[in-house]
Amino acid sequence: MVKEHGFDLTSFGTAENFKKVLKENKLSIKGKRKCTIGKDYVGKPTKRCQFEWKNKDVKLITSNNPITGQYNDPKRRSPEKGYASYIGIIGDDKQVPKLAESIKKHATSIKGENPKEREFI
Repeated sequence: MVKEHGFDLTSFGTAENFKKVLKENKLSIKGKRKCTIGKDYVGKPTKRCQFEWKNKDVKLITSNNPITGQYNDPKRRSPEKGYASYIGIIGDDKQVPKLAESIKKHATSIKGENPKEREFI
């Protein structure tokens, strides 16, 4: 069964804290930046990017890359290592809660959380 979980603006303080989350959940340190072209709220074409770390059971998605500090739109914001911004998790119903607990354990701040869906990203 597929499960989702979401976190609002989230910081790990350091890249090392985020790497602990990846290691605990057997996710590769190398994340991938994925971009799509969509439309903004007035219908204007816009490029949306996110960062993904995954294995066969679970995928972790962030707006910012906490390891490099790169923001999804580098022109809009300076790099900030340790900051994930919005987080979404999707995957196996046993692995998603485990990853969510790991995020809560290592994060230094989380603005909000939705344990039922990827509400924020």
